[in-house]
Amino acid sequence: MTAGKERSYRPTLSKKLPELLPEISLRHGQAIWLLTELGFGGDATQATFYEYIKSLRKLGIPFDNRAVGTTRGGAVKYSYQNLMELALALTLRVYYVVPDSVLVGIIQYRRSLYGHYRRAYAERCTGKGAPIALKAEGCPPICMRGVFLDLQLNFSGGRLVKFGPPRALSPHAAASVFAKGRIAARALLPITSLPFRSGSSDCLVGPR
Repeated sequence: MTAGKERSYRPTLSKKLPELLPEISLRHGQAIWLLTELGFGGDATQATFYEYIKSLRKLGIPFDNRAVGTTRGGAVKYSYQNLMELALALTLRVYYVVPDSVLVGIIQYRRSLYGHYRRAYAERCTGKGAPIALKAEGCPPICMRGVFLDLQLNFSGGRLVKFGPPRALSPHAAASVFAKGRIAARALLPITSLPFRSGSSDCLVGPR
């Protein structure tokens, strides 16, 4: 998923994701463009979004202090896992920022989360991600599919008191945790298609 020129990089829609996780290597500008197209920039201006991504980089998201992903020429390349980590951090924003303690947790469990990202892609419609339908009398069924991510976050008095270990959950397990859980602010995210189009059979598959 490498594009030659950023301006010529355009998404194409497909009803099916590639069976195997494709190799992705995007330049910084391409990665920002993709995240913006997918709505992660919110209402922020392009300049503001760039600055926020820059601030995440300084805090170690999505690369560690050794600049993993840097090429010989010094340019940074974003892999699928790097994009997923950025998408996760951006999804967890509260009032447009992510608490530093949450970012520390993401970095601490980075390798574990990488495994969950890959599994979410591989089992987006099968295995742990197999679809289910929740039914109630007099109501249309609610269909759920894909692998859900439970970071096991627990805040108390405005402070993070627990993070992880992250778990990959089936739709049924995610619904059960949500229904039975005693923690109101529990992050359960469907990560089947992030940073692709979550909850849809369409996805971004590369340049035309």
